[in-house]
Amino acid sequence: MTKEKPIIAVKLSGLFVKSDAWKKGHQMWFDFISQELNDESIKEWLKKEKYFEGVESCMRRLYPEKSGMERTAIARKLYFELVLDYVDFGKDGVVNKDVVDFFMKLKDNFRIALITTNTFSFTYRILDILDLRELFDIIACSELEEEDDKVLVFERFVCEHAKPVYYVGGNKKDVYEYCKKNDIPYIHANFENEEILHGAKCAKTVLELSRLIK
Repeated sequence: MTKEKPIIAVKLSGLFVKSDAWKKGHQMWFDFISQELNDESIKEWLKKEKYFEGVESCMRRLYPEKSGMERTAIARKLYFELVLDYVDFGKDGVVNKDVVDFFMKLKDNFRIALITTNTFSFTYRILDILDLRELFDIIACSELEEEDDKVLVFERFVCEHAKPVYYVGGNKKDVYEYCKKNDIPYIHANFENEEILHGAKCAKTVLELSRLIK
């Protein structure tokens, strides 16, 4: 039996695709819901780290008769549709082509696995819009009714496949701590000048990233 190539796990937003679409979708979601509830104070949740508490509060007000899972599914579906509309409108300028080219070359020696809290439906749609489907050998997503929890998706991925030899991610501390605990080398792809993730190796350019992946 031929031995499978090792896995490099990656994020999508901020690496292959500029994160503007997700940030704009986040803003548009709270703008839309504030209009639905006629409550401008809802927009204050945009500034808070635990913004999903605001999402849950809004959904309880809009759909008091539904279960928590149903409300989460409705909220996330709206968010993903807003992001897709934004990406589809400006798709010519949202892909980091040099990053895509670099990882396409890595496919000779590695499998590229996308780990994302986007849903499968949304992920396949956005990859098709941007012509990125063939880049990824494995795609791991969250379920529509789940909260935005990448550690949960990561845990499922490792159980189903294997630990990646690298994870190229953002500056989420919980994901970094998970990787550190499980001896998964973490590279912070800081292409958009995020807050520095202390303790993680950092790459601000594709050249720097290439020096860290061996």
